[in-house]
Parts: sequence; structure tokens; C-alpha cells
Amino acid sequence: MIKVTFYFNEDFKIKGFELKGHADYDEIGYDIVCSAVTSNALAVINSLDSLQKVKFDKIVAKEGHIYCFVNKCDIDKSQLLLQHLRLALVEISKEYPINIKIFEK
Repeated sequence: MIKVTFYFNEDFKIKGFELKGHADYDEIGYDIVCSAVTSNALAVINSLDSLQKVKFDKIVAKEGHIYCFVNKCDIDKSQLLLQHLRLALVEISKEYPINIKIFEK
């Protein structure tokens, strides 16, 4: 199961997210849930970097673990993309509830 955690600041704005684990929907190379979650997360990170030019406090992208925290000074301009990711992953979790679980902190 992929465990997704969205982290919020005191103003209820998303400041970062973390993905851990594997969907285990299908074998490696055929796992559409893993592919959808990973591609959405990496696309948002790349868009935050290339299009919005935000600064990051920390980024990790390795097998079974993606972690991204936006610098406090860029939280406001990152909200559209981070909310987009949250909505996309919520929709995926509705279709595949045993493969992805979403938490909010």
C-alpha cells in the first residue's frame, strides 16, 4: 500500500507531502496505481521547480519514497499545484482504496 501524507501549516496550507511504500496492484512495470501516483507527484515537484520557481526545504525521490517540503517563503505560490496533487491522489484512492491511503497532518 502507498501511504500518502500531506502536511499543513498553521494556516491550513499544504507545506509538503510524503509518499511511502508500493501499491502492490500488479507486478513491477504493470502497476497502474503506482505509476499514476508517482507520475503525479513527480510532475508536481517538477512544475513547482520549473514553472513556479519555488525553493524547497527538502526533496527525496527514491524507490518507494517521495518526500517534498516547500520553503516557507513559497507556500502561497505553491498551493495550486499542491492542492491539485491532493485532489488527484484522493480520486485515485477512491478507485483503489486498498492500494493507496491518504493522511493529513
